[in-house]
Amino acid sequence: MDKKCYREGTKLRVYKIIGNKASVEGSICEAYLMMESTQLFSQFFEPYVMSRNHNVDRNDDGGVVEDLKGNLSIFSHPGRLWGEAKKRDLILDEIKAAQTYILLNCEEVEPFVRRVFKSPNLSQSEIDERLEENFAIWFKGYARCNPIKNEYLHSLARGPLIGAISHLVYFGNGYKFHTECHGSMRSTMNSGVCISNPNFGGYYGRIKEIIQVEYREEPLKQTVLFKCKVFDPIIDVGVKKHDWYILVDINHRRQHKKYEPFILAMQATQVCYVPYPSKKKDKEDWLAVLKVKPQIVIEIAVEKVMKIF
Repeated sequence: MDKKCYREGTKLRVYKIIGNKASVEGSICEAYLMMESTQLFSQFFEPYVMSRNHNVDRNDDGGVVEDLKGNLSIFSHPGRLWGEAKKRDLILDEIKAAQTYILLNCEEVEPFVRRVFKSPNLSQSEIDERLEENFAIWFKGYARCNPIKNEYLHSLARGPLIGAISHLVYFGNGYKFHTECHGSMRSTMNSGVCISNPNFGGYYGRIKEIIQVEYREEPLKQTVLFKCKVFDPIIDVGVKKHDWYILVDINHRRQHKKYEPFILAMQATQVCYVPYPSKKKDKEDWLAVLKVKPQIVIEIAVEKVMKIF
């Protein structure tokens, strides 16, 4: 049976390469010569040239970004956008939310964040609230009046341009991310995202839009944001944690009350939301969170490796 299948498979491959039905033998020989010659020549191509022997890896993020002096982490993270690109203008609330989130999550801006609101009389929640409301305005004024040598920080302080580019798919962090609309008719679910917060636990959501924003002045400075539908992160209200089973459930009917729709693509990990098979009312609104392993990560037993070396 196996030999028969092999013969049938060989016949199908031969039939596909026959271009001239009037001269079958010559057509087969010509096709094989062409395949062998192209395979030989492809060995001498540059690494960036795609060929049969050098295809793009699954979930390829575009490789290492050029390391420019003074460049910021948010502008140098590798990632690859794919799909139809649409230009649109960000509204005022989107610009404010995006700028605030980017500043408070940029490593190079952290020293400036520490200078603001050091009052011991304020709780952490009050400090966070004031940072979200006023830090972007304060940092813009500070950069204008004080000498900051890093030109990238100057551009970052001024905020992104109004015009942005919207995409459907993004490859990064070993994942392939879809917008919820783009993936609605597909068998795979790639719109679920999670970002970990050491103080709060984690935020879960679905990607509504993938946006690339650009900053003023040369050199070119771009970063990618996910505009998300964020679920309520309050424990036992929007999120349930089962420590014994190391599982997390989210209530898909409860959304985050704050207007914080953006996360940086470089922070995102992918998750999948699965409904419970139970028909009980207490399970109708809850979805189980399954973490997706990135393609670039290979898990190994550290103890065994240490023993070997």
